[in-house]
Amino acid sequence: MANAADKTYEALKQRVVGGTYAPGEQLKEEHLARELDVSRTPVRVALKRLVDDGLATADPNRGVRVAEWTEADIEETFELRGLLESHAADLAARRGGVALADRLDALNDRMDNAIREGGDELPERLQEINARFHRAILEASGSPRLRTILTSLIDMPIVLRSHFISTLQDKVQSLNHHRDLAAAVRAGDGELAKQVMQLHLRVASHRFKRQRKEFKPGATGTRG
Repeated sequence: MANAADKTYEALKQRVVGGTYAPGEQLKEEHLARELDVSRTPVRVALKRLVDDGLATADPNRGVRVAEWTEADIEETFELRGLLESHAADLAARRGGVALADRLDALNDRMDNAIREGGDELPERLQEINARFHRAILEASGSPRLRTILTSLIDMPIVLRSHFISTLQDKVQSLNHHRDLAAAVRAGDGELAKQVMQLHLRVASHRFKRQRKEFKPGATGTRG
């Protein structure tokens, strides 16, 4: 049962993060069980995990629904990431060595190529590469507690969907920050990695708040 629940959770998590279900949309056990061809028990377990991770909310009168985000929620998410992920970057730079630097450089090259190629699938490609980059740093930090706390923050839908409303200039700026992080890791400079990660996430926070104000649904295709 644990295996079925894990697979169901991953499937639902990907759909929530990817925007398949709209914020506030109800997630009904029976409907999801039919959709995923599983019994209702693993769905029930998976929904509870989504609630625990902050990806969904549960209310006796409204059922389980995809989480909706306030400005305070967004502010808190970026503040927590700035505090915790900068510490993870510090640890990773001291512990990761050349192997981590090579891995980060390879991901940065993939991101660079994706930006140059463009196309309708660019947001999804950048979302996947960006998540791998940040998780690589998190894994190299060697801290299970940081990994547990930060994984859910990195995967927050409101953060991941920022790739769909960012400009070309935003994407290039983010890549440059990633290159600076890789360079700090290669140099073994934990303090520099910490500062670059703080800058990266602070800029991302200001950028995302600006995008939220400027973005109009249906206009994603018009942004550079």
